[in-house]
Amino acid sequence: RVLANVDQLSGGRLIFGVGVGWAQQEFEVLGAPFHRRGAMTNEYLEAIKVLWTEDCASYEGRFVTFKDVTTTPRPVQQPHPPIWVGGASEAAMRRTVRYAQGWHPIRPRLVPFRDEQVPRLRALAEAEQRPMPELCPRIRLRLTEVPMPDDDRIMGEGTIDQIRRDLEALQELGCTYVLLDTYFDDIEATRHPETSWRMLTIMAEQVLDLPRETLR
Repeated sequence: RVLANVDQLSGGRLIFGVGVGWAQQEFEVLGAPFHRRGAMTNEYLEAIKVLWTEDCASYEGRFVTFKDVTTTPRPVQQPHPPIWVGGASEAAMRRTVRYAQGWHPIRPRLVPFRDEQVPRLRALAEAEQRPMPELCPRIRLRLTEVPMPDDDRIMGEGTIDQIRRDLEALQELGCTYVLLDTYFDDIEATRHPETSWRMLTIMAEQVLDLPRETLR
């Protein structure tokens, strides 16, 4: 219901991002079974889609059950807001194919992403006889003055030219969205967003053609 409200208030601009989580202590605090989180997530996604698409919804599962629930408000986007699933594991890819419209891996490296992960996702989609999910990776944005060794860096790190080449490769792969993540594992740095704004400004002015949604 909260997500449907957000979709209504935003005029249909919600993207529902899903990840199963990895910090076992968080599950312990919640009293939730860590090793069943994948199965729980799959079932929750099934149940949410029922609630979003039926006027009077019912669902019976191992982890959640409801009957004859009146589902208002409904999302603006039909049949429901796009679902992006994060994670690069086999289970995450399978979850993406079965329940989502987009795959959202975080901080991928170009070669395994291009040569192994995307082909594997495509093979899973073909095996399930489902459409290939959209590719919507999140890359780290970290501009440097001198080039970084390609063997050591992840996509989005390095000089403007290196990052441009990363984005060109992602564009060639047919990525629908690419998120630029300026967080680099330093919580204190988030108190001073000037560096992030500077990097995003450079990208907007020198690399991205935002009105046409492509590269300069």
